[in-house]
Amino acid sequence: MAVAALIGLVGCGSSERFDGPAPRSRSSAVPEYVAAYRAGYTAGKTVYDTSGKGAAVRETVWGGCTRRALQAGSAAETDRGSWVRGCLNGVANAPEKLPTGPVTERTTDPQMLERFRAWARAKGAAQQVDDVRMLATVQLTEQDYDVELSTDYSAGSGNHGSESLAQRFVEWWDGDHGRDGTARNILVLGADGQRLTAQRI
Repeated sequence: MAVAALIGLVGCGSSERFDGPAPRSRSSAVPEYVAAYRAGYTAGKTVYDTSGKGAAVRETVWGGCTRRALQAGSAAETDRGSWVRGCLNGVANAPEKLPTGPVTERTTDPQMLERFRAWARAKGAAQQVDDVRMLATVQLTEQDYDVELSTDYSAGSGNHGSESLAQRFVEWWDGDHGRDGTARNILVLGADGQRLTAQRI
């Protein structure tokens, strides 16, 4: 009798699997572009609450949200376009309209880089622009975009070189350079892809 009971217990326990990976649990993590949008919306709504309806005009026409995104840290850097979209909806006191995917679009522009290099070399800044590996336009809204210069600068080399490079670019920039929309900021990135400096265009 005792033997039969023991066999029954062993048989009941044998249906469990102790080998192989555990079943995957469904991820409840919020997509980065949604988190960026919500952070931007909160920032924009705060501006609206303190400044009123006029904030929407200032933040949209004068690019306030695109500049605020640069000060928002990691909350915006995962998807700056999503952050800006949220900010614009927030300052307009509009309902949230969550993006269905990443908003930021980066496009390399080697021709613009070469035009900038040619101008800088003519100004005696050849060594400075030779540190630039890539130029990309970063579309944030239908009209607004930033320009990013990826360089060989190391994070520990100080910001003087990156700030000087950004100033050179602002000096060179004189309009749309054949692109639709409005350029808002120039960002200089280090060799590790991290932002070293940013200036208003």
